[in-house]
Amino acid sequence: MNVKRTIQVLPACAIIVVLFFTFRHFHNGLHIPQVSPDHHVPYISRQPPNPRPANETLDFQEILYISMPYRTDRQDALSLLAAVTGLRLTMIPGVDVSTVHRKARPPGLSEDKQNDPLVGVWRAHANTWRYIIDNNISSALILEDDVDWDMNIKEIMGLWNWQLRYNNTVRWGTGNEGQGWAEECPYGCDWDELFMGQCGNTPNPDRLDLHQVYHDPHGPVISTTQNNILKEATEVWNLSSTDSSLRISSATYGPLCAMGYGLSRIGAMRMLYRIGGWYGFGMGVDNEIAFRTEDGYLSGYTMTPPAFTAWRTGDGKDSDNDAGMKAMDVKSEGNPAGWSHGLKKSARKSLGEVLDKQFWKDKKVERRR
Repeated sequence: MNVKRTIQVLPACAIIVVLFFTFRHFHNGLHIPQVSPDHHVPYISRQPPNPRPANETLDFQEILYISMPYRTDRQDALSLLAAVTGLRLTMIPGVDVSTVHRKARPPGLSEDKQNDPLVGVWRAHANTWRYIIDNNISSALILEDDVDWDMNIKEIMGLWNWQLRYNNTVRWGTGNEGQGWAEECPYGCDWDELFMGQCGNTPNPDRLDLHQVYHDPHGPVISTTQNNILKEATEVWNLSSTDSSLRISSATYGPLCAMGYGLSRIGAMRMLYRIGGWYGFGMGVDNEIAFRTEDGYLSGYTMTPPAFTAWRTGDGKDSDNDAGMKAMDVKSEGNPAGWSHGLKKSARKSLGEVLDKQFWKDKKVERRR
């Protein structure tokens, strides 16, 4: 009986053994790829993130504004503007030419310009560049104290940051934009200067290919911009004066005015080196920046229409440096009667929407019993 039972069991055992080794063979032969965690996938292979609003310093490390110490009226206004638009500003004191010692004045100035206010303006901007250098600031936005900006400035600058980082055909060419996606610098890593507060701009006539037009829902109607900006948009970039919600990003060449511009730390070093800190100069600081850019010593990008524009009250308050404006009477209306150009929703004009209040008028319809 035992022998017979053993003979009956052996075939079943043999089948089990064959199945075991067959399964093991095929299981070991399966190729199961090792899937890398998400953060190991090269960023270049991904789609870029969606644009997002900029932070309280508009994605620069700091926002610095230049103001003469006695212009507390302008400082008050900028505090209000920053508060209602969620920005954080740091003041750099302006400089009177009389405080710049003769020995500290750069070479190149003609005798008739030794005491010109342009020397004080240059020194204030140079102090700002030096602040960036000495404090190891990776990037900063520099403003003058008479600017206005849009209530949606965070969205405007966040979109431009995205364009320069993820859709920069000016830098990479069409179809190659992904080459810069892995860079971590705000607005990309290739610029010295960013102009978004100019009162005029001359693109390089030989390199008009270095531009791109992009949609910005907060872009103003072109006809509302200052004359120099209107001329550039319509005559150089062939936009219509009725166009809106568009901006042009171009290679900086001949910006006019320095009301609002960004600098990387190396850009601040190059400006100080080329404009008065090492080499001399002979004209206003904005002209000198344009000349050095045209020479190729500085490079960057310009936004048209600009995001920062001049605020004017039409009286002697409009300038601390222009002799003609300084000689004008100071009107009593001040900022409430002021204006700016080329903003879809001016922050200065919108202050009342945020801050005006009529407590007793609002309570008039409500009576306690």
